[in-house]
Amino acid sequence: MDTSLVEIELIEDASKVAAYTAELRSKGETLVCQRCHDATEMIAGVLVIDLTGERWALCGPCWRELPEAPHVI
Repeated sequence: MDTSLVEIELIEDASKVAAYTAELRSKGETLVCQRCHDATEMIAGVLVIDLTGERWALCGPCWRELPEAPHVI
């Protein structure tokens, strides 16, 4: 098994983001935008690193400021 590979998931579908944030809230956790730290804004996307459980969230306004880039496979 190659241990240098890390699974990363980008959650950007609105219903999946809502389900993911609801799951975290049920565990007493809250996602806040990593960029602006505004806890009042809705989260628009979450990047999850499965190996560590680390996650980065962006609110709608910060998400819309991201430059468009081609998808990398």
